[in-house]
Amino acid sequence: MNLTTFLTLLVSSFLPNSSIKTAHDPQPALGCASYVDAKLNLTVYTGVDKEPEFPGGSSALGQYINSNLIEGNLDPAVDCNVKLKMIVDAAGKIQKAVPMHGDIEVKEPNANEKEVMRVYLKSGVWVPGKCGGNAVAAEFVQSFTPCIK
Repeated sequence: MNLTTFLTLLVSSFLPNSSIKTAHDPQPALGCASYVDAKLNLTVYTGVDKEPEFPGGSSALGQYINSNLIEGNLDPAVDCNVKLKMIVDAAGKIQKAVPMHGDIEVKEPNANEKEVMRVYLKSGVWVPGKCGGNAVAAEFVQSFTPCIK
């Protein structure tokens, strides 16, 4: 049986969050919205000058996903659109990846969301987001469609 996987990066966007400041946080860059993720103990920027990027850009990311996605882990009976919110820290490491339905984090991901998260979490070091010329931990969303034909 021949399966063809099509991956399309549709949208990258930032999600607004509330700001919380603690004594251990670095000074926020001017003009950049941020909040503290208590679980990660990390100041996360939601409005950055440059969002995190896979090394080599979107075409390299597409090639990486195509070579690492396991088609057998995808379920054609489930919604094929996957929206993933990620936090990439200032060193370029993905600290969090969670599927989203609208603006709500998914607690129990479906098979397609699990496979996409697996591939992203093993993607290695990214180029971190920038705010005021400095590398910062940044939150962003990527939407794409892993479809089976």
